[in-house]
Amino acid sequence: MNKLPFIIAFRYLIGTKQEKNISTMVLVCLTGVTIGSFALALIACIMNGFEKVTYKKIQSIHSQIIADADGQELAFTKISTVLKNEFPEIKAFSPNTVKQVIAQGDEDEDYTVIMLKGIDPIGEANVNNLEQKLISTIEKEKTLAGTLVGDTMLIGDKLAKNLEVMPGDTINLFFSPTQEIKGKQIRLDNRQVTVGGIFKTGIDEFDTSLMVCSLTLMKKIFPESGITQISIKLPKDVDETNLITKLKKRLHIDVYSWKKLYPALVEALKLEKYAMFFILALITLVASMNIISLLFMLITKKRPDIAILKAMGMPDNNISQIFLYVGMTIAFAGSCLGLLFAFIAGWILETYPFIQLPEAYYVTHLPAKMEVSIFVIVFFVVMFISFLSAWFPTRKTKAIHISHLLRFEG
Repeated sequence: MNKLPFIIAFRYLIGTKQEKNISTMVLVCLTGVTIGSFALALIACIMNGFEKVTYKKIQSIHSQIIADADGQELAFTKISTVLKNEFPEIKAFSPNTVKQVIAQGDEDEDYTVIMLKGIDPIGEANVNNLEQKLISTIEKEKTLAGTLVGDTMLIGDKLAKNLEVMPGDTINLFFSPTQEIKGKQIRLDNRQVTVGGIFKTGIDEFDTSLMVCSLTLMKKIFPESGITQISIKLPKDVDETNLITKLKKRLHIDVYSWKKLYPALVEALKLEKYAMFFILALITLVASMNIISLLFMLITKKRPDIAILKAMGMPDNNISQIFLYVGMTIAFAGSCLGLLFAFIAGWILETYPFIQLPEAYYVTHLPAKMEVSIFVIVFFVVMFISFLSAWFPTRKTKAIHISHLLRFEG
């Protein structure tokens, strides 16, 4: 490898201190690339944080994979045997079923239609984060197994406010004991249950219209009901899509990711992330355009040097490399500084989330989630854009004629 172009490029960069116009352009280029890479990396970390936090919140109720019989009862004993013996990659699974009921506070005249979810308290703690969302319970230990005992239930915090109840209070449930409707009138049975605890997921859909009970209590309320869903959790290194395909073929029931329940939200998060990255990449491209101006100025200034180097036999490609190295050195330094500042800002946002957000978002504070892959991608994107900006003006060196320069400018 010929080191001479790199050495000359380094000398040119050092020599710019003596030339105010060029040294100012170098500073402008360095600042522009630094700000562009900083903004690109930080926004990518913030959008990644939004995605991770939103996914985690939704999974406080839903598991990673759901096996659903479309309202029909599942043969859970047989299915659990298949899952244990034939799918060792599954980390945990738990049965559940969902019904609709009408709830009324013990001293409240208003009625609220809610979704009642029956779960296995022990198994449910292994497949989602509901247990971590308990904010108050009648027991000292905030666990699903310790709270969902007998006729106790968990309700969302906003539902508790609407019904004006606290842990230990009672709620009246009205429900149709059978799915068959005879005649034009519907008979509703009534059962009084105790509020065992209150959870807060931060998602209105769950906090205002969801109650959770044990499968044992669900069987007492709806004797004809059975298990209609199985929640499945996977380790981080398992391919979710591939496993869903295998489960569908083996179980012959509908198996899908929780993302299927919120397609609009998932696509919106992806679109926002890619759109913001693309827009900031364009801003970085505009910032790197200063490198073009710098190199044109430097090439014009060094025309006599270029003619002498050509006269001494240096190939055009090596002369072009001199100025390419100048541009890429500035881009490398700027991108490293920008990524360093982005890392510091991202660490501050992760450690001290002090920027509050309105209730319209799923998070209360501006999130940030740093990953090595984000910084690597940003670095290569900035370097690629800078390479294109630096490569374009270097082509001008090939059009310089030695005889003309040595005669009139040498």
